[in-house]
Amino acid sequence: MKTTFVVADDHPLVLEGVKGVLRSMEPDADILQATSYPDLLEVLSQDIDFSLVIADLNMPGMAGLDGIRAVQHKRPEVPLMIISATESQKAITKTLECGVAGYMFKSFSHQQMQHALETVLEGETFVPEAGTQMLSSDEFGDDKKTDFGAAALNRLPMGVVIVDKDASVLFMNNAASDIFALSDGVNVGATGIFRTDKVAETKMLHSMIADAAIDLGSGNEEDREGGAMSVSRASMKRSFSLLVVPLPDDDVTRDSGNVAVFINDPEKHNEPPTNVLARLYGLTEAEARLLQALIVGKKLETVSEEFGVSMNTVRSHLKQVFRKTGTNRQPELVSLVMNSSAYLASSPVQVAEEYED
Repeated sequence: MKTTFVVADDHPLVLEGVKGVLRSMEPDADILQATSYPDLLEVLSQDIDFSLVIADLNMPGMAGLDGIRAVQHKRPEVPLMIISATESQKAITKTLECGVAGYMFKSFSHQQMQHALETVLEGETFVPEAGTQMLSSDEFGDDKKTDFGAAALNRLPMGVVIVDKDASVLFMNNAASDIFALSDGVNVGATGIFRTDKVAETKMLHSMIADAAIDLGSGNEEDREGGAMSVSRASMKRSFSLLVVPLPDDDVTRDSGNVAVFINDPEKHNEPPTNVLARLYGLTEAEARLLQALIVGKKLETVSEEFGVSMNTVRSHLKQVFRKTGTNRQPELVSLVMNSSAYLASSPVQVAEEYED
């Protein structure tokens, strides 16, 4: 009987990585793919004897245990392996309690991933060794106050990672999880340590984290400095920019405090929803669409072509946007929006063009 696998993940690099491992194990196998839970359920509707489903824990359409239950309800006879960037014991335990065949980390090497898949295909359950106890905003968490904070951080379009003095990851928001899943410059290994792909950059990062987590009992809270740095990427895309800052902590009995690392991906532009822009600045729908396009770096000519309007109309809308926002130039306009509450409602998009002056 033909071996057929299904791999579901909304990150292309992870998707291709898992498929590569499967091809090395079963060169003649058919491998179907999906990038969301609705897509996955549609694939599973086919009259095929699937050998194994490998699915990301959180994908568009559903998240966490809801996605697992939907897959199991659709095809209860097919073993399901979960892959996730979350390496906490709580997440592993909750997931395995649902009856999945195994749980593997996105940080696994090719060999580790192959071992996990072979274990499941042999009919056994694969249980990884937990990394750090990362906090979570999903149903794995118990502390509701922590959940509120995590949910708020998950609204940010930039990556936020909370670490201790040893750079062990305590929490990462959704944007940071997306960045780590790229495996392009920054990563969290099986030990749960935040590091970069280059030794020198990792040493610099860890030094900044240690400085920001200085002894809380020393009485020199102002000495907890942190710092900023760039992290290069194997893909040759523009470097990540990292900002390391100390987190306030009133418990002076602790030896050190926790640290926040903010990660910005310059390849991603954040696109505020048009309804938010319209309400915030009193814009018409057409003006809000123009402002949204400018925020992600599109030129006026591109806007004219995409919207099917003349350049005169575009310039007329731009003048109204300038008037209503109290700005005079496009860089000033973009800066205004990206420093406003509209930024929190943004969704990341990728565009190649730059705005005009």
